[in-house]
Amino acid sequence: MNHFTNQSNGSYRGHSLMGRAMLRRFALFFPMILLMLLFLPARMVAQPKASSSKYIATFDSDTETLTFEKYEGESLPSDSESEWVEDGKSVFEMFGSSYLRDIKHIVINESFKTFTPTTLSCFFAALSELETITGLEYLNTANVTDMSFLFDHCQKLTSLDLSNFNTAKVTNMNKMFSNCSNLKTIYASDKFTTAAVTESKNMFSYCGSLSGDIDWTSDKATDKTYAKTGGGYFRDKAYDNRPYVKYADGTLTFRCGYKKTLGENEYALNSGENRPKWYTHSSKISKVVFEASFANARPTTCYAWFKNFTFLNQIEGIENLNTENVKDMREMFYDCSGLISLDVTHFNTENVTSMGSMFNSCRGLTSLDVTHFNTENVTSMNGMFNGCRGLISLDVTHFNTANVKNMSFMFSWCNKLKEIYVSDKFVTDDVIDSGYMFSYCGSLSGDIDWTSDKADDKTYAKTDGGYFRDKAYDNRPWVKYADGTLTFRCGYKKTLGENEYELNSGKNQPKWETNYNNISQVVFEASFANARPTNCYAWFQNFENLKQIEGIENLNTANVTDMSYMFKNCSNLAELDVTHFNTAKVTTMNGMFSGCSNLTELDLTHFNTENVTNMWLMFYDCESLTTIYVSDDFVITNITYKTYSLFYGCEKLKGAIDKYDNSKIDGTYANYKTGYFTKLVGKNGDEKIGAAGEPLATDNLVLDDGKDFVAYEPFTAKAASYSRPVKAGTTWATLCLPFEVSLADKNFRAFKLLSADEGTETVELEEIKTSIEAGTPVIIKMKDGATKLDFTEADKAIAKDVQTAETANGNYQLQGLYTQKEFSKDTDNNCYIVKGSKLMNPAKLLDKTATKSVGSKPFRAYMADNSSAPAAGARMFSISVGGSTTAIEQLETTADSKAEYYDLQGRRLQNLQKGVNIVKRGGKTMKVIIK
Repeated sequence: MNHFTNQSNGSYRGHSLMGRAMLRRFALFFPMILLMLLFLPARMVAQPKASSSKYIATFDSDTETLTFEKYEGESLPSDSESEWVEDGKSVFEMFGSSYLRDIKHIVINESFKTFTPTTLSCFFAALSELETITGLEYLNTANVTDMSFLFDHCQKLTSLDLSNFNTAKVTNMNKMFSNCSNLKTIYASDKFTTAAVTESKNMFSYCGSLSGDIDWTSDKATDKTYAKTGGGYFRDKAYDNRPYVKYADGTLTFRCGYKKTLGENEYALNSGENRPKWYTHSSKISKVVFEASFANARPTTCYAWFKNFTFLNQIEGIENLNTENVKDMREMFYDCSGLISLDVTHFNTENVTSMGSMFNSCRGLTSLDVTHFNTENVTSMNGMFNGCRGLISLDVTHFNTANVKNMSFMFSWCNKLKEIYVSDKFVTDDVIDSGYMFSYCGSLSGDIDWTSDKADDKTYAKTDGGYFRDKAYDNRPWVKYADGTLTFRCGYKKTLGENEYELNSGKNQPKWETNYNNISQVVFEASFANARPTNCYAWFQNFENLKQIEGIENLNTANVTDMSYMFKNCSNLAELDVTHFNTAKVTTMNGMFSGCSNLTELDLTHFNTENVTNMWLMFYDCESLTTIYVSDDFVITNITYKTYSLFYGCEKLKGAIDKYDNSKIDGTYANYKTGYFTKLVGKNGDEKIGAAGEPLATDNLVLDDGKDFVAYEPFTAKAASYSRPVKAGTTWATLCLPFEVSLADKNFRAFKLLSADEGTETVELEEIKTSIEAGTPVIIKMKDGATKLDFTEADKAIAKDVQTAETANGNYQLQGLYTQKEFSKDTDNNCYIVKGSKLMNPAKLLDKTATKSVGSKPFRAYMADNSSAPAAGARMFSISVGGSTTAIEQLETTADSKAEYYDLQGRRLQNLQKGVNIVKRGGKTMKVIIK
């Protein structure tokens, strides 16, 4: 490849930025060089040139790297782009301007260290794309006197390591680093001296990114003033990654970076037994910040770092604290009483030997996660959690205390602490001092409860018969018998005491059966809702004196597979609520209720028996049982075991079969269509409505104003009745019943809503002559003297849902009610109810009168406005039957205008009078007829 003889390169010193001295120097030589080039033969220009130099610079275009090295040859190598390196010759002069933007990396080979230039002026200048220089330690500067412009305009350089630069003889450093706009770091040593420097103008001009012991700013001197490590722009590698702490305005900040000289309120990390010097600000600090840079620090102690920071309420960036080399964490957070949360989950404690009083008096903490702590090397834990009065639970299951010698006051004064979880690695064999370990821990409960009369040293620092808990037993279901009561609980229980039992499994009899004859009450505590038993086999078998089961809703049966003999022979039990039972996984129910001779009703509506294979004797000898409610989920499709005697002795049981038949007692009759079951089809107040047979029918449905009626599905009532007292003098009322009503010989007339005229504020009704359909709301007009509504019907279909009766244009409708309703001023302002002799807006009654509440009893109706913009201000409507207005008066009122009354002749009236009245209110005129 061709070598570069610089016949047209000129010199970088020719540029004006080099100064006048450089220009004069170049001017003297340029004509001579040009003349020589003119007389050189063309073939000689392109040939490798000989030189006395023993050093070359070679450019590799593939890697964009320029390499300086010693060279033994007499001529430049022909297979590379190389130039001789000579004292006083810059890269610009070697390769010319065409290569300045190609060079991105410079490597100085170790062999180059014997090159001893006397000047490095402009040596790397104008390499604007240069990013890195490697091997500057091999650039020998011992004899250099001129370093002016050395790195000038190296705009992409970010770091320079001049630690080996010896500048003892340098006199000129003009613009040495000028225009290095991205240069952040210059490393130097005490060999970099400016003692001999006489010229240093603009040495650091336009170095806006530069940061050493101080940061570069444009207002500072740009000469050699700051060419130093102490208080200057240079950095000493010994201080390059220095952790330090700064206090300002209530905040303590931990940083790591270059810092040779600590300023005011800046501190080095403490060591050994020394308290940190920033403790003088402890009463002022409310916030601690660990900057991201501090992640590079490796402190060896955290002793008393935040001790007595009573006003500290925030620690930010604590994840940037790397504790892998820390040995001492004593008193680290001592008396940080203002902290309400503390995240130490990332702490690496494998080298820590002391944790004494680490969290002492952190009264504001309600929780603390130390599950990641490695305590294998810890020897002292005295006072570690002392005075943490807000802690409720503490998990130290990963604590290995084999080497701990001191546990005194470890948990003392943790008066809210209920639970301490440990593992078998928490031992006290080597503990010498454990005085007051649990003093004043009044809430603590493990295998035993804390009491003040017990020893408060390490005696009870254990899970078996101690204050600690083993997680394996943390949510343990267990049963306790005492004084005639069997109690089911779930919670921590490692050691079962007298009359305490674990749940049985498989076909094993429960061990509490030994008390069966004494038990009159069973209690499922709320805690038992957390238990998930898989077996209820024979739980209460032969509890003949059992009269009450309390809290059975806390028995979660979602995972139970066996319920056989669960309540067998509970002969004194008169009530049993199993409506919440989840039986989806149950496979055996044989004998479940057999011998429950005092039960009269069983609601098995929520029983899903799809997976049940055995129901043998399930209801055997339930002699008082009259009703068994089921749903369509109660099936016998997968029964594989015999079902005979399923209903044996259930002589009072009725369903579709209304009389017990001893020949019909097997699983064939476990249904509500042809068997003994009843389907729950609704509620009448608090009463269940059961129906059986095909079609579904109930014997007698008696409706009452005091009971809400809810139907789950349509059914038939063999007898249905409803009665309502009517206040004397009442003319208008509403009615909505779930069964059809004949109007023959009734003491009222029934009407459907025909129209509602917002202009005249009248509603028009049309009379119904024959019957009122089930669920249909109507307005009724009582006949003179009528004081009661009374209906009795036979074999009537019961409508599940109330119907609506709309006007012809659909703007208004009558809405029926099976249940009571209370009207809201805000949400029911489009409703109208018949009240006395008025069809009134309840919202207006609530808003404009002293009325506190407006409601409707069941089996009535109200009118509702369906339009998108209900008529504003209407308080009531007049009722028109067949075009004739009734005596229900219009009482529209407004708060901001008065009504004017006129007769048909236009004469002004003081008040409404009988007959036809013309009423003006605001801009509205209407006709009102008063009878």
